[in-house]
Amino acid sequence: MSMNLFIHPAEPSEAARELYLYTSNCAPAWRMAEAAFRNYERKRAKGQYDAALARKGLIYAVEQAAREYVREHGAPGDKWHALFLPADRRAAAHMIMTDTEAEWAAGNNWSN
Repeated sequence: MSMNLFIHPAEPSEAARELYLYTSNCAPAWRMAEAAFRNYERKRAKGQYDAALARKGLIYAVEQAAREYVREHGAPGDKWHALFLPADRRAAAHMIMTDTEAEWAAGNNWSN
């Protein structure tokens, strides 16, 4: 039995919300996310899209944003992985993909 690690909490933590917002505004991380969105759109067109795997794949962009956040706002010696725990990173990826899926449902996509 596999456990779904991307169950979205009822109320995301403050760190998860901060990481979600920072990922949306961090150029290097957002470019990675956009590339993933385009890939997911191709998978949707083929009927091979898996929402859980999409959230898992978006973790790389979220981790990039966490690193940038600590470089920009952290104190010397701060560790990005200690500031943003795995649950926070998963919650941020979930929020980003939920927003993206809502855009797809509205008829918007990254290919236009």
